Amino acid sequence: MSGFSEFTMRERLMKLTNTTHSIQTLSMWILHHQKKNADAILDTWLKEVRSITDSERLLSLMNLANDVIQNARKKAPAFMNAFYEVLQPAVSHISKIADQYHRQLLERILSVWRERGIYSTENLDLLVNCLQETSISTPNLISDPESPIRTDSPLLPSGSPGSSLDNSKKIKEEFHAFSSLSTNMINLLRRLEDPASADVKIRQIIAAYPEAIANPLLLKEIKTSEGVAALMAKTVEAVPVVDAYCTRLQDELKERQNLQYLMADYIKALDQANERNKALLDSVKKGISRLDAEKKELAKHIDSLPDLSQIAASTTLPPLGELFTSS
Repeated sequence: MSGFSEFTMRERLMKLTNTTHSIQTLSMWILHHQKKNADAILDTWLKEVRSITDSERLLSLMNLANDVIQNARKKAPAFMNAFYEVLQPAVSHISKIADQYHRQLLERILSVWRERGIYSTENLDLLVNCLQETSISTPNLISDPESPIRTDSPLLPSGSPGSSLDNSKKIKEEFHAFSSLSTNMINLLRRLEDPASADVKIRQIIAAYPEAIANPLLLKEIKTSEGVAALMAKTVEAVPVVDAYCTRLQDELKERQNLQYLMADYIKALDQANERNKALLDSVKKGISRLDAEKKELAKHIDSLPDLSQIAASTTLPPLGELFTSS
């Protein structure tokens, strides 16, 4: 495994992608070097986070932190605790940059840490507050189902340009969130169309190896050195095949877990949007009813107007106020 330097660390972070292999490879490298270089690793990671304004890249760095922290829990608990010190400024920065979809993924990481007791409740609450302080003021159609779109704002008239711009911005944010969520789900589903667990060919290859490789009890049946050598050769041949297949199965499992999380978020977003749309529909129906009532009232007033063609020119017309008084 290559040696550590801040330059090497920066290079590796720049090349990091949001794939299981890329994240786990760099995570192992960091854990290998953390004993002598913990401060430099954390400082470099935080600098990289602060230098980025792309939501997807920031998510990759947080997924890396997640993998490092969860693996360090048993292997290097001191490093796991030290990592927390850079999480608060990192989360604060990410919350200002990330869109709603990526903030939800970050919330998912924090909820997993809470479920697994990675950090104390107090520490995780601080991270959640860092994330929410910025997102509270961000217009969001998905995460706030209790406040329907209003057209009777006391600050802006219903038809004002400011109101239209705000609503347009909210609609665009909702569309972007659904679009990002849908795209990620589709990509995951496509990758799972041909999963490792359904690879009949490789399963047949593995099944064809001697059972004694995986069952120590059968080793007693081998009586000769030739038999041992033959089994050893088959074992050497089988190890990389099985390792590669296990890695694929591990990746598939993580992708299925990610899909499960995405589907839960997607259903939640749909439910919330549905509630908001119902509120908007009720508001529109009330507006239509009000307009119909005003239309009928206007028709009554028009019908009550005197027919000027049948009134003598010298006749005094009723006062203006009486013209619009219901009889």
